This record gives sequence, C-alpha cells and structure tokens, in this order.
Amino acid sequence: MHAASAPFAATPSRGIATAPSAGRGRTRARAVARRRPAVARASVTSEKAVSEISERTRRLLTSIEGTEGEQASGAGGGTTLAALERADKAWASIRHMKTGAEAGPAPVFVVESDEELASASCDYDVAVCGGTLGILLAAALQHRGQRVVVIERGPLKGRDQEWNISRPELEALVPLGVLTAEQVEKCVTKEFNPIRCGFHGSSKPPMVTRDILNCGVKPSALLECARENFEKKGGVVMERAALAGIDVRPNGARLDVAPASFEKSAVDEDTQSPSSPQPCTARLVVDCMGFGSPIVRQQRHGQKPDGVCLVVGSCARGFDPSANQSADLIFTTTDIDENYQGQYFWEAFPAGSGPNDRTTYMFTYVDADETRPSLAKVLDDYWDLMPAYQELRSVEDVELLRVLFGYFPTYRDSPLPSAFDRVTSIGDASGAQSPLSFGGLAALLRHLDRLTNAMEDALLSDTLDRECLSTLNAYQPALSASWLFQKCMSVAPGTKPPKNFINELMSTNFGVMEDLGDEVSRPFLQDVVTFGGLGKTLLTMAVKAPLFVPQILTQAGPGPIADWAKHFATLGAYDALSRAAEGFLKPVARALAGVAPSGELVAGDDAASAAAGWDFAVLDKRQRFMFRRRLDAWKWGSGRDYRAE
Repeated sequence: MHAASAPFAATPSRGIATAPSAGRGRTRARAVARRRPAVARASVTSEKAVSEISERTRRLLTSIEGTEGEQASGAGGGTTLAALERADKAWASIRHMKTGAEAGPAPVFVVESDEELASASCDYDVAVCGGTLGILLAAALQHRGQRVVVIERGPLKGRDQEWNISRPELEALVPLGVLTAEQVEKCVTKEFNPIRCGFHGSSKPPMVTRDILNCGVKPSALLECARENFEKKGGVVMERAALAGIDVRPNGARLDVAPASFEKSAVDEDTQSPSSPQPCTARLVVDCMGFGSPIVRQQRHGQKPDGVCLVVGSCARGFDPSANQSADLIFTTTDIDENYQGQYFWEAFPAGSGPNDRTTYMFTYVDADETRPSLAKVLDDYWDLMPAYQELRSVEDVELLRVLFGYFPTYRDSPLPSAFDRVTSIGDASGAQSPLSFGGLAALLRHLDRLTNAMEDALLSDTLDRECLSTLNAYQPALSASWLFQKCMSVAPGTKPPKNFINELMSTNFGVMEDLGDEVSRPFLQDVVTFGGLGKTLLTMAVKAPLFVPQILTQAGPGPIADWAKHFATLGAYDALSRAAEGFLKPVARALAGVAPSGELVAGDDAASAAAGWDFAVLDKRQRFMFRRRLDAWKWGSGRDYRAE
C-alpha cells in the first residue's frame, strides 16, 4: 500500500500557502513591479520549534554534521540540526496557518500581461524550475530536440542516501534518453530480496514478495548521469540561481533569474555564459520545485493540506550482514499510540554503502491540525522504537551515517491544474503522487513518458494555454480513490478507535491481496490502483471479514465513504473507456486523436499526417491535442498504464 520510493524533503520551503487566487484574468505588465515575495506567514516562533528538539536528538545530529560536505538542495538536501529546526518551523507554520479570507492576499509570483515579449523568439523552448527531479524531464525533452534550461536554486546534485525503486522503473529512463543501459548499472548500488509486509498483532505471517522497490539507487549518481547526457545534447543548467518571479506574455514567459547570493555577480552580463544565472525567456515553464514551490503557494494560498505524511529515518552502520539482505515495504511493531495521535509504520532496506549498513524509515499519516506532533517529537519516538524493530538494544549500538526527516502534504483536489498560460507542474508540485507515498519520484517515473510526449505535443502544436496544459494534470480517479486508505490509516483528532484497528485493517487487507495473487497485490504495492484489483479486494474483504466492515465505515465516516464511492464509480468508467479506446473503438479513437506531432512529424505538416493513414479532418489541431490527453487520462487515471514486471 505504500511505496516509499521517493526523494526525502528534509528542507522544504517555508510553509505551504495554498488555494487558487480569485483573479485568473490577465494582469497588466506593470504588475511585475508590485510582486510580493511568495513567503508564507508563520504564526509560531522559531524559538518554539527549536525548543522541542531533545538533547538526545541534538547530540546525535551534531555528531554527524560536517561529514557530507556541501548539502544538496531540494528534497533530501539537509540532514543537519539546523535543517531539522527549519523543517519543524515550516511544519508548525502549516499547522497554525490562517485559511480562507483570514489568510489575506495571496503572494504574487506569476503575473500575466497582454503585452508581447520584445523578442520574436524565446531563448528556450522549456524552462524547468527545480533540478533535483526536473533534470529527468529536462533530459527527456532535450533528447526530443527541444531547447531546455534547468534552473536550480542550489547545486544540482543528489544526496548520498539511496532511493529505493524497482529496476523496471529505472530502466524506463533508457528509451527516453535520460540514461544509457550502462549508466543504469552505475546508479544501482544494491539489489535485495525478499520484501516483507507485516503488521503487529496479526495471526498471519508477514506477506512476502520480491522485486518491488528492491533496488537501491544513489541519487548523486543518477543526477550526475542525467545531467551529463542532458548537457551533451545541448541542455543548459543554471545552478545556484534564484528565481524571483515569472512574467507570462502571449508569445512566451520571462523568468526573473539572478545569482542566488546577496551580491550581484561581478561578471558583466555581456560576457556571461548561457549557464550563468540570468533572466531568460521560454515558451513553456515547468514547475518542479516541490510542494513548497512559490507557484504552488500562489495557487493554494490559504488552503491547509488535507493530509500529511510525517517521516523520519536514518542510515546506520553496524547491522549483522547476514541478516541485512531483505527489506520491509511496510511493517508495524506497535498499535495506535497512547495519545491517539496516529499509527507508526516502518520501512527498511539494506544500504549500498556497505554490507552492514541499513536504512530505516518511520512514518505516520496525519492531518494539519494544530495538535499534531512536531518532527522532533516523531524523531524522538524513532530513537525509542527503532532498536526493538531492528532487534538492537539501543540506537547507540549502531553508527549513524545520516539522519532524515520531512513532511509531505497532500490535497484532495489533486493533481493541480494549470492556473496560468505557459506554466505547468510535475512531481510534488503537481500533487500527482499518491497520498500514501512520501515524495514524488515514483509518480514522476510512472508518468515521465506520458508527460514528455504531452509536452512535446503541446510545444509543437502550440497549445500552451492554461486549459490545454491543465489536461497534463487531469483528474485521476485512481488517485482520488486512494484518499479513503489514507483516512483509514490515520486517527482523526478527538477520536479513539480501537488501538488495534489500523493493524487489523492492514492485516486483513494484505491477507486478501496475497490470496488474490500478484495480479492484485503487485500494482497495489507500487501505488497503482486499478478498478478490478480494488473491486476484488473490497468484495473479498466483505465476504471474509463481514463483522469488520462496520468498523471501517465508522472510522472513515459517511462523508468520505460517499466521496470515495463517487471516485470508485468514475474509476470503473475510466477503465471501461480506456479498454474501449484500445479495443473495439481503437480505429475511431485513432482517427479522432490524429497524429501527435514530434520532431520528425511537426505540427502543421498535413501531408505527413495524412501519410500516417488515420488523420481525420473532423477535429482541428487543438481539439486533437485535447482528445489525445483525454485518452491519456482514461489510461493513467484508471491504472491501466501498469505493466506486470
């Protein structure tokens, strides 16, 4: 049910400002001068957040500081005591944030104007803002012949802590031109099996599977290889570059970029290289700056996240190598905590840095209520509970190499549609990740081929308005249906469900999936929800454990159940439509969709389109683009993009 295959957001941007601003009409160009810094207002002091950090945590974090050199920016960049203080201050500001009208006017980062850019052509086709994961999309688009620039506020480098993914997910980057087959092997540091899923108090043995999230991938190697390929093909990286705002015009977007320092560059603008941080223009801007993106904060201003995954963990040395061969995908060792704050879950896997090195994560699902614990409090619980989970006497029995912590907010109204012309989003910024996952790497890899095709299509078809770009992040009933699982795996404020409720639910659910076989369990374990798999699981649960169903209904509540039923019905409709479009209605679907433009088959080349044999004059260029995205939405929104490994 949980796929922790993503980068770790240890130092997110301050606060998450949220909710579409009222006016989406065009703003005159002079609005640029009135742009307010996109910084959320914290209603708690940093002193309060800092004071919650225990002496034990301070001692352990201080003991490993300075061992990794310059910290990577973005997700997972910071692992220091100062990074924990910043993350907790940001998490506190979310819990105490003002909402709705009380939040005041939204910060302005993107403005729009009817006045065209002075130059007839843009510097780049695509500007990818945020390079930690954005470099993967940038490399794929550059491979297609687009002119791409990556703008990264810090050094474009990955952290040393491994991400764990499935090998086919990584190998999918080869045909996209992001990696070579040789580079895939360079990025994989370790492979491990079997994979366990087990729950405290269950009478059943843990569910055991193989080859799911069983590859340790070193982010620093992955980003280095992707960047190398990107720059070899002409891509430009502006790192340590501060993006102050975006000005959208009818013929392009201007990005206000400068060196990320308090002093201006001593190099004259006329002598700067293309990779020097400097203002630039692009036909399309892609936001890959994470959930703390200033563009997201403008759109979601005054909106609290509906759910949050709090995660802490470490990579430590000193485990028995003979016992450090397998992994846990999701595991519990306790029931709901004594204060009814939530249920702790675990994930663990061998690290590639040494045979006795192991990574362990502890996570819990909560909302953004003011009473929710700080990251420092969760980290203290981790120090207490991890030894028993890993059969140690104390955390002092192992040598800490890295400590990780973060929070991952999610919203029911996700993915986030484009609010501006020429601006779209991917990864955590788009909200396309499952509410059960911490981070967007798995979601990005799953959708990267689709997003690359769709963006190339939009660029060559010149369909870059907000309505067309919103179809890149269309409604996904499979994603929305996952919200009920998150709801049932958390404890609402003020409620006191049976202490073993979540463990019993998980044990029953996973037992049913195991009985139904790989066709049902494997997609679910990789955060892919399908109509058939979910339907079979729920029906079998109702038959095998009928007395447990009322408890589920009580815990979830009638409102969420009704909302879920709507999404489940739509999931079935999307599944049927996708099957029809790929089956008996395929000739009609192909005729209506036409031929998607590419580097070889450019937009407007009617002769080449006709030669493909199925181009129809029924729809115009824009309508064909929209229909192609509708086909994508049916397929990915129903989980039918999943392919058995």
